[in-house]
Formats: sequence, C-alpha cells, structure tokens
Amino acid sequence: MSIKGNHVKLDDIIKIMIETRCEDDNFCIYGLDGKLFEDKEYLVSGYPQVDENDNEVYPQDAVAKGLSYIYSGEQFADVILSVMEQKPSAKNQDFIDALNYYLENDDFLDL
Repeated sequence: MSIKGNHVKLDDIIKIMIETRCEDDNFCIYGLDGKLFEDKEYLVSGYPQVDENDNEVYPQDAVAKGLSYIYSGEQFADVILSVMEQKPSAKNQDFIDALNYYLENDDFLDL
C-alpha cells in the first residue's frame, strides 16, 4: 500500500481498498480514537511486533504520536470486501458503519 507510513483520511483508505479490491492488506491503522470517523486522518503503518515478554510493540511512528492500534489491514480488507459483496452500490457511510460495527461486535454488519 503506497500510503503506508503516512497519515491518511479514512475516505482515502476506503477508496484505495475499493479500487485495488483489497489486494494489499499488509498494514495496520492507528489513531487516537477506538472508532473510525469519516473526516479524521489515521496513521497507516506496519503490524505491531511482539517482544520477548509477549508484549505488543507498536511501530515507532505510532508510538511517537501516542496512537493506538485500531485495525489490522486483514480485518479492514475483510470488512470492505463484505460490504462490496453485499451492496455493490454502497456509499462511503456504509463502509464506515460496517467498519465500526465490526470493531464493536467482532462480526460483519448485514446490509
């Protein structure tokens, strides 16, 4: 994903994932909130590493800004693909609703 290592608006992340049919899910999304908002930017970076004590260590760019893990690229892609399959005419808000539903329920939203 060419946006990796950058702060990117949620709309743009969704748009790229739709356009590429989620071909690259090797990233994580970090932010200040535990929920996704349309008008906010999120850090797209690497996966957390696990140290010798089995603790997750976030990428330095996330730690430096005090950001928390929100989404893995795999989960994000799975939700985007689910929405695309269920509702080909989905609007941006449909994707955001489905992404937040998954965060809260660990389940896919039925559209």
